[in-house]
Amino acid sequence: MTVSDNRSNIRLSGMACFSLLFSVVLLQPVWAQDAAPAFELPDHTGQVQRLEDYRGKVVVLNFWATWCGPCAAEMPIFVDVQKRFGARGVVVLAASLDDDTTKANIPEFMRKRKMNFPALVGATVDHLQLFGIGEALPGTVFLDREGRIFSRILGEAKMGDVFERVEWLLGERKRKEPKPLLDHIPKPR
Repeated sequence: MTVSDNRSNIRLSGMACFSLLFSVVLLQPVWAQDAAPAFELPDHTGQVQRLEDYRGKVVVLNFWATWCGPCAAEMPIFVDVQKRFGARGVVVLAASLDDDTTKANIPEFMRKRKMNFPALVGATVDHLQLFGIGEALPGTVFLDREGRIFSRILGEAKMGDVFERVEWLLGERKRKEPKPLLDHIPKPR
C-alpha cells in the first residue's frame, strides 16, 4: 500500500465519520437538556394548556391512556408528586392518547385515581416521538424550570425514579445526577 492509498483511506474514513456525525447530530430525536418542543393540547375541561406557560416550574409530563394497564398502575405516583411537590413549583400534566372510541372514559379514570392535575386530551404517537420517548405507553418526560428536557422514563415509572428526578430538579442533590433515560419497557422473550 502506498502513501496515496493511505491518504484516500483516511479521506474516506473522514467522510464516513462526518456522515455518521451528521446523521447522529441532525437526525436524532430530542435528548436530555434540549429545549422541549412546542406542545399544546386542551385539558379535560376544554382549556388549552401550553407547555411554554409552565416555564419557571418543574414539569412532569406523563403520556398515558385509559386502556393502558401500566398507566393506571403508575398514576398514583403522579398524584403523590403533585401533592408533595406542587407547592414547590412542580406541575404534573397527563397527556392522554385515548382516541374518540375511549376518550369518554377519561373522567371516570381521573375520578377513580383522584388525579389532581390536568389531563390533556388528544395526544398522539407523534407527540411521543416528538419528545423522544418512542411509541409505547406509558412514557414520562421531566422538564427543568427553563423548559429543557432533563430526563425520560420509557414504560411504567417507579416511585423512586420519579421522586429522584423531581427532587434533583428542585435542587435536592444528595445523590449523583439521575440517568437521562430509563427504559422500563418489557423486552420480548
